[in-house]
Amino acid sequence: MTQSTPKTLIIGASGGIGQAVTKSLSAQGRSLILCGRSHSSLDKMSAGMNSIELLEADITTQEGRAVITNRMQQNDINTLINLAGINEMSSFTTQSPESIERIINTNLTSTMLLTHSILAISDKQKNLSIINVGSTLGAIGIPGYVTYCASKFALRGFCQALSRELSDTAIKIKYFAPRTTETSMNSDIANAMNQELGNKADSAEHVASQLLDFIKSSADNLHIGWPEKLFVKINGAFPSVVSKSLKKQLPIIQKYID
Repeated sequence: MTQSTPKTLIIGASGGIGQAVTKSLSAQGRSLILCGRSHSSLDKMSAGMNSIELLEADITTQEGRAVITNRMQQNDINTLINLAGINEMSSFTTQSPESIERIINTNLTSTMLLTHSILAISDKQKNLSIINVGSTLGAIGIPGYVTYCASKFALRGFCQALSRELSDTAIKIKYFAPRTTETSMNSDIANAMNQELGNKADSAEHVASQLLDFIKSSADNLHIGWPEKLFVKINGAFPSVVSKSLKKQLPIIQKYID
């Protein structure tokens, strides 16, 4: 019996990083399953690529997660890259309850529920890598992104704890954290604020390259971007130092979020 070629499933494939990852893996001859909420968007971005399968599903719905889980049951997927995520820059006090719920559900709850469903049907001794893409803001809380930070902090903790719980299996849970990336996820106001603060942003292509190198590595988590990687370490050991630095930036941030 001929074994099928292992495939990579990319959730959120039509986003900026997702498109860059798709192009890179397709150029390497990988068999890909592109998952997103819009079949037409997936079809448009994958035009001319070979070995591509499209899967229309919304990770934030029970029905969408069932579609993804059912596809995983075909047992030909060895890598799942979860890029699904949303963001909103605002002060927490003016953010709507609906926005708070939507961000937490998309960035955290849906990922946990999908992972739970996948693990229930997976052979624990079969190689499977699940990579969840977080953010530098999953390790450094900053004004203007309170709910987003909360969702990514929790996602990082989820990946760390689950990776340790599954350490005696062949299933790998990995967490990848880029800094600000040049995608449509960032509003014009957010881009203007980052420019005034002097914050740097990476191209989607650079982030995709770093992500693919990380997937092949034995590491279970990675933060990219300098000096953000340094700030992550400082915030972990001496959070008051980062708090003082951010307090100095607060007047600028408040101009954009109030």
